[in-house]
Amino acid sequence: MVAAASMAGIAGAPKFSFGQSAGGKTFIKIFMRGGADGLHLVPPVGDMAYYNHRPNLAIGAPLSSDANTAISLGSTYRALNPNLEPLMEIWDAGRLMIAPATAISDGNRSHFDNQRWIGTGERNNIIDGYLNRYMQNVAGPDHPLRGAVLGKTSLSTEQRGSIVVPAVNNRDGFNLEHPVLCGGSGCADNRLTDMMRDIAMHEIDQPGLEGDLRDNQLVMLDSISEVQAAGVNYVVEAGGMDYSNSQLGRGLRLAAQLLKAGVPLEVAAMDFNIGWDTHSNQIPGANNGNRFSDPNFGYHSRMRQGANDLVTFYRDMGTGIDDVVVLVCTEFGRTVKENGTIGTDHGHASSWFAFGGATAGGLAPDVTSIAEDQLISARFLPHATEFRDIVGEIMIRHMGMPESLLSEIFRGHAFTNHGLFTRGVA
Repeated sequence: MVAAASMAGIAGAPKFSFGQSAGGKTFIKIFMRGGADGLHLVPPVGDMAYYNHRPNLAIGAPLSSDANTAISLGSTYRALNPNLEPLMEIWDAGRLMIAPATAISDGNRSHFDNQRWIGTGERNNIIDGYLNRYMQNVAGPDHPLRGAVLGKTSLSTEQRGSIVVPAVNNRDGFNLEHPVLCGGSGCADNRLTDMMRDIAMHEIDQPGLEGDLRDNQLVMLDSISEVQAAGVNYVVEAGGMDYSNSQLGRGLRLAAQLLKAGVPLEVAAMDFNIGWDTHSNQIPGANNGNRFSDPNFGYHSRMRQGANDLVTFYRDMGTGIDDVVVLVCTEFGRTVKENGTIGTDHGHASSWFAFGGATAGGLAPDVTSIAEDQLISARFLPHATEFRDIVGEIMIRHMGMPESLLSEIFRGHAFTNHGLFTRGVA
């Protein structure tokens, strides 16, 4: 039997929200797990301290004749890693926001702690994820795919909670079949799912675990039907670009398929993993003439592949991108100073990105210097933007959530509106 459908319903009976019709707004959260080096993604080329701190890792200021230098963002201080060059299409359109000094203010330097705390929205390991709490507090469509984890089978912390959320690795593997119970071409007559649905529809006397399992089973079966239907004869409309088969590529393809099929996907989570935990050998050796853009160096090629996937989604959505905000984030940045193995260690602030929907293009609040006396403990980049302010503004300005509900999503956080999502779209 093929059984590649992953479901997650935790802590109590699954719940659904009602009221909002399909065709609303969508928030897609993408996590760069491992602690991405924000100073490498968006280097402060206008700061001589950057070159002093990183004699090997520092990327040169923009020079059009040299592909190993950074790409100009029109700023005298920040520029873009050359491997992220595809993103310039979104930047030049005024739709890309870069927050180059973002962090969870009360985090630490543990991958596991920070990923959990960013997922829950506070230093608390047992509460529901902030995207699940959003669905609990904001009226939304009665649909099994209102929230989803896409491109992988494990559930992201942001989506864990009392509302059932499916995890879909890819369309072709998201199915339940048994050869004895299949009929027609491609198992068009799937008696296994028919039998499971009949069983799940039966009323039961015990409302506890059995009721939870029944509700999970119904959501799983409904999700399978929607995912399968959305992918039928799907054609990527991205000017010749296509999605990779990475976690990110699969997740973005699924999001586009579902949204363009009219599925009211409201909050989605996925990962962009390339090996961000760069303690050593962050760039090729000194004898390599393309130290910052060698397409044969895995860190570089996977970074560019991810940028291509993001641009493919941006193109593929067409005008539908006005209804979608994509946020790319990480648990922390890296040390400002490179270490002895041409790498960087766990730090504090890093670079986050957003595009689409109400995103106002440009640079978010930033530090003005990375001189040693401006750093945390003379090693770590301080944050200029708190991640909860970015997410909160997306929920309020893009998703239309009442600001009064933000205290339910991020308890105890004093919200600051940076005006990062003020673009007027229909």
